[in-house]
Amino acid sequence: MARPSPVIKRATAKRTTANTEAILKALTFEANHHGLDRISASAVATRAHLTTGAIYSRYEHTDEMLVALWQKVIASELADHVYETVSFITSEQTTKLNSKTAAQIDNPSQILRLGVEFLIVARRNDTVGEIVIPQVSKWLQESGLKKDSTPLQCAGVALGASTLIGAVLRSFITTTNPGLSNLLLNFRSAYLSATPSSGPPPEVDPNEIRSNTGNAVRDVLIDTTAEVMSRTGFTGATISRIARRSDLTSGSLYNIYKDKEELMNDAVRELLRTSQNVNVAAKADAARHHRSDFGLTDSFQFGLIPDRQSWIKFRNECIVAARHHRTTRNEIRKVFGEGRDRTQASLPNLQPAIIDALSAGEQAIGLGYTTLNPYTDQFARCDFYAIMMKIAKQANLT
Repeated sequence: MARPSPVIKRATAKRTTANTEAILKALTFEANHHGLDRISASAVATRAHLTTGAIYSRYEHTDEMLVALWQKVIASELADHVYETVSFITSEQTTKLNSKTAAQIDNPSQILRLGVEFLIVARRNDTVGEIVIPQVSKWLQESGLKKDSTPLQCAGVALGASTLIGAVLRSFITTTNPGLSNLLLNFRSAYLSATPSSGPPPEVDPNEIRSNTGNAVRDVLIDTTAEVMSRTGFTGATISRIARRSDLTSGSLYNIYKDKEELMNDAVRELLRTSQNVNVAAKADAARHHRSDFGLTDSFQFGLIPDRQSWIKFRNECIVAARHHRTTRNEIRKVFGEGRDRTQASLPNLQPAIIDALSAGEQAIGLGYTTLNPYTDQFARCDFYAIMMKIAKQANLT
């Protein structure tokens, strides 16, 4: 017989419960308005009309506050939408996309935006990561992204989850994603009608994502900023650290940029343009060679290249930072628009509406796919080629 516990559990007092709810509400507000990296116990206490002692009696430090926010406010809702989106694309029994999930793709809620920000922060914050990483990995496995699923099944799951996560990230820049949920209808049709590929997709060998402004000092600072921010996020990437890693003085940095935000904006502008140019060139090349997937598979392969991982982390950190930095948001929005225009110029025979859908879809899926890549080891197995051939045929791209 089990020995009874010597600990006598007391019922939680109503005041304690009310205070905990007030803290979570205040924590959610602060995270939405200032970002996960800038949470402070004093700000949360002030908003909750409590003392900092009431905060620290529950949480040792701010990272533990973030864990509580994830577990009690964020995780369940984010998981529900991941499962729903994947199920809509991959299940033959599902015939209609849940209206709430469709709305969250076109106009994501603050809770989903926080949830996706957690996915970025978890990769560099050990305390948050030890909770978030295994949980999100489990969601993907339970959705069907696992070893005993076929490569085509894995691709369907990856496409659904990436669309949701990427749509939320894209909204950090564009605010909303008008009509993006309609693409899920095309993805579902393409997935359900696709047949497994008979061989691997065409190999890709894109150029390295490096700054090439013609100014050696500027190039070093841009590339170093990307490297440092990929590890620390915007808040942790200090001017002194960037200068030190660049083998330059802080004074040399300030000769070119007035502050860190201006440097980050220059970095994201130059490197994002370089990345988009590679993608546009891949589409143009695919069109010239009449590839049956119109080069749509290339972006998935680009996202798995080891040498690109630091750049990808930097780009995602900039997307998150753009929530709270208007100039960064405007820069990225401008580059997104330039990428759309270059795609139209390189593919003049396509209707503007198709170019708009192609650009928005690739932006969202690319952001979501690269964000989720560290949470699974199955992306390399995915048969995206089979689905993208169907997508290209549906849109009359080939």
